[in-house]
Amino acid sequence: MRLRPLALGAFVCACAGGEAIAQQPPGVGSERQIHGFVSVTGTYDSNFARSNKATAAARAVKPREYLLAPKAGLNVVQPFGRQVVYLNGSAGYDFHRENSQLDRRRYDVQGGYVTSLGMCQLSAVETFRAAQSDLADLDGVNTRNELRAIGTSLSTSCGRPTGIAVSGSVSRLDAKNSAALQKPADSTLESLSLQVGYSNENLGRFSLVYSYADTEMPNRITPGRPVGDGFWSETYALSVERDLGSRLTLSAQGGRTRLKREFAPPGVPQEIKTTTYSGQAAYRIGSRMSVNLSGERTIKPAQRAGKLYDVTTGAQVSGQYQLGTRYTLSAGYSIRDVDSNADTLSARPVITNSRNNSVFGSVRYQQSELASLVLDVRYEERDTDLPEFNYSAMRVGITAQVGF
Repeated sequence: MRLRPLALGAFVCACAGGEAIAQQPPGVGSERQIHGFVSVTGTYDSNFARSNKATAAARAVKPREYLLAPKAGLNVVQPFGRQVVYLNGSAGYDFHRENSQLDRRRYDVQGGYVTSLGMCQLSAVETFRAAQSDLADLDGVNTRNELRAIGTSLSTSCGRPTGIAVSGSVSRLDAKNSAALQKPADSTLESLSLQVGYSNENLGRFSLVYSYADTEMPNRITPGRPVGDGFWSETYALSVERDLGSRLTLSAQGGRTRLKREFAPPGVPQEIKTTTYSGQAAYRIGSRMSVNLSGERTIKPAQRAGKLYDVTTGAQVSGQYQLGTRYTLSAGYSIRDVDSNADTLSARPVITNSRNNSVFGSVRYQQSELASLVLDVRYEERDTDLPEFNYSAMRVGITAQVGF
């Protein structure tokens, strides 16, 4: 793959890490922690099939479903002087009352090592995730599919809280599907990111960002190219983070992305250029209420057979209110458009354009530091260019959790 020479050079220069990391690793100097929890979630889903009734029947899926999902998790942080080793993970099982053929284990594990060398902090992270695919992500007749993702990343950041700082990362993420019809969506993503920034207490943080990603889909066999397919992309961007007073926090990144396919059928552009961005604004209204606004436009490998990449544009607004010391209320609305490469060579039609609208809310009751009860409600609608996969669904879930 094209990225390997770049990744090696970045590693030698101590510039490493990124795409596969689910959350930020603990910093050097963190205290020793051992926390765990057990939880159980019960969910009612009015349209678990994520399609119309005729398509659900053809896929042998009953639309109305009741799910039970027990789960246990553990978080361990162990410092050794100016080094930290940590593990954060959970494992559970999804039980379906009406569609028991989709019962499956679920894993989400991340572990890593962090060390400090002078003004630099370096980290190495491994991630592993496995779960039954949401039926909204499966366009074909197959429904039973486990999606597994294994990621490795190396990263470093050098600098002080005020002044110039440099950071970089390299990563690899392998995504594999268990169902034969989903194998063309298997992918390997290797990425490199470099960032030079300047921080000032009054001005905020400004960064110049360069990122490069190479995606290979070895099982996406197309006429005239029997060795798979893939694409690479590079982005030049400007990132800004700033606090405006004590209540408003802004962060945004915008840039230009160039994507080039390894292969394209006659008449189909092999290269595209588009604007990509992400941003978030958080506003605190007093000590009890906050409002968040976010938006993004990204290019990612498609997780569906018959397509190469997705261009996703989305926005979300949400709010949270602390009602007393035990209750927290939240609500929000999101919209997401997904456009995929239209030159799919699949033998069957696949979704290349979709729009999702969601309204959601929750009530959280915190009985103590270790025990909580959460009620979640979500209504979702999806419109696509394949009417059989249009749907609306109401989901209601209750989660009880106890920590230790």
